[in-house]
Amino acid sequence: MKIKRVDSTISTNKLQESKEFYMKHFDFQLVYESDWYIELMTRDLPNGISFTLPQREEGEFFNGKGLIISFEVDDVGAEYSRLKAEGLHIYQELQDKPWGERSFVVNDPNGIHLYIYESITPEPEYKQVYDAFKK
Repeated sequence: MKIKRVDSTISTNKLQESKEFYMKHFDFQLVYESDWYIELMTRDLPNGISFTLPQREEGEFFNGKGLIISFEVDDVGAEYSRLKAEGLHIYQELQDKPWGERSFVVNDPNGIHLYIYESITPEPEYKQVYDAFKK
């Protein structure tokens, strides 16, 4: 199979909160909205995130647990300071990871962890994996 694109759609009862959160704090743009679905895109990338109301009446739908969305940025320290100043709760404080990332974590209105990071020099034991991944 040749995959041409990967998109994510999150089932939630918090459409409006999700839209406002990603547009305010992460500069996503609204490209489509209905009463049951929204699609948000980033300015400089060809992909984004979609949110939909649950499409079935029975059974459990997504509750935010177990999902991490990662955003690579140029200056994670500046983003940390900005988001903290905007009042977001920092779920995991800014820290250096031995595999070559400086990162912190916030949660969106759905409980999704947003892992915000920039690349840094990895510890020697991670260098080979880091180099292969960054190709």
